[in-house]
Amino acid sequence: MNQPPSSRDLRIDFFRGLALVIIFIDHTPNNLLGNFTPRMFGLSDSAETFIFLAGVSSALAFGRSFERAGWFAGLGRVAQRVWQLYRAHIGLFVAVFAIAVAADQHFGGGRYVASLNLTQVLADPGTSLVKLLSLGYLPNLFDILPLYMFFLAGVPLMVLCARLSPRLVIALSVALYVVGTANRWNPVADPTTGRPWFFDPFAWQILFVIGYGFGAGWFAIPRVTVRRLALAAAVLALGSWLVFAMRWPLHPGLLADARDMLAVLARKTDLGVLRLLYFFAQAYVVVALLRLVPTFPASGLARQVVLIGQHSLPVFVLGVMMSFIGGIVFDRLGMGVLPNLLVNGGGVALLWVWAGGAAWFGRQPWRRPRGESLGQARRSRASA
Repeated sequence: MNQPPSSRDLRIDFFRGLALVIIFIDHTPNNLLGNFTPRMFGLSDSAETFIFLAGVSSALAFGRSFERAGWFAGLGRVAQRVWQLYRAHIGLFVAVFAIAVAADQHFGGGRYVASLNLTQVLADPGTSLVKLLSLGYLPNLFDILPLYMFFLAGVPLMVLCARLSPRLVIALSVALYVVGTANRWNPVADPTTGRPWFFDPFAWQILFVIGYGFGAGWFAIPRVTVRRLALAAAVLALGSWLVFAMRWPLHPGLLADARDMLAVLARKTDLGVLRLLYFFAQAYVVVALLRLVPTFPASGLARQVVLIGQHSLPVFVLGVMMSFIGGIVFDRLGMGVLPNLLVNGGGVALLWVWAGGAAWFGRQPWRRPRGESLGQARRSRASA
C-alpha cells in the first residue's frame, strides 16, 4: 500500500473551498447563479466532492493521531471532533430558526418557518427539542453535519479493521452500501412525516471510505491514459444526457425507457451506482487536467478559494445561514441582476472574510510578543 502524503495538499483545500461556495449558491432559493453550477449539467454536484474530500482529510488529520499516539488517543481525537460538529449543528439550527422566526414576524405569515419544516418546533417545542438534540429530528437543510458525525464515528472501527487489511474495510463498506440500500436502512429525519435523511448515511459512507482510503495511502491515484480518459468521458456524457433527459420530456420509446432505467441508478439519496461512477469519472478527468498545471493552486484567486477550504466547518455553517438569508433577499427584492450580485457576490465575499477571520484566530496572534513575526513565533513554539 502507498503511504499518505506528509505535507498539506492545497489542491484538496481548493476543491473543498470550491464545493463550499457551490453549496452556498445551490442552497440559496431562487438563485439565478444556481442554474450554472455542476448539478445542472451532470450527476455529480458539490455534495459528492465534499463527502469524498472529507474522507481524504479525515485520513490525513485523524489517521495519523492513531499512528502517533495509539488507538485510544485517536479515539479521543475523533470524539473531540464529533463533539465540535454536534455543537456546530445545534448552534446552526438555533441561528437559522431565529432568522426564520424573525423574518416571519417582520414580513408576516409563517412561510420561512414552514419552508424549513419547523412548524412543529413552534407547536411542540419540548418534544421537538428533545428529538433535535438526540438527532432524531433533522429539519430541512440540517443533515450534512450529522452525516459527517456518522462517518467520523466509524473511523476508529475502520482503523482497527485496516490493521488486519485495508481490503477488509472496503469489503465491509461495499457490503453496507449494498445491504443498507437494498433494505432501506436510511434513518428517519422527521418522525411526524416519516421523511428519511436526504443523504442515506449507509449509502454515502462508501464515498467517505474510499476518500479515506486515498488519504491513508491504501490506493494510488490511477495513471492517466488515453483509454481511461475516453472511458471517463463516455461516463460523463451518459450522465449529462440523463440529467437533460430527466429535465425535458421524451416521447415514449427506447430513449425514454433507457432514461427511466438509468434514473434508478442515479438517485441521490441512496447514492446510485451511476452517480458514484460519474463522480469518479469526473475526478479522473480533473486529475488529468491538474497534471498540466503542477503548481496549481499556488497563487491568485485559487489561493483565496484554498483559504475557504482550509476552514470548512465555520464556512459551511455561515454558508447555510447566508443561503437562507439570500432566499429572503430574493423574496423581498426580486431576482434581478442587482439582487443576484448582492446575494452571490456579497455572500461569497463574506465567506472569504469569515475564513480569513478563522485563520487569524487559529494563529492566536495574542500569544506572540509585539513585533514578533508569525514565522518567529512558530519557530519559538517548535523549539520549546
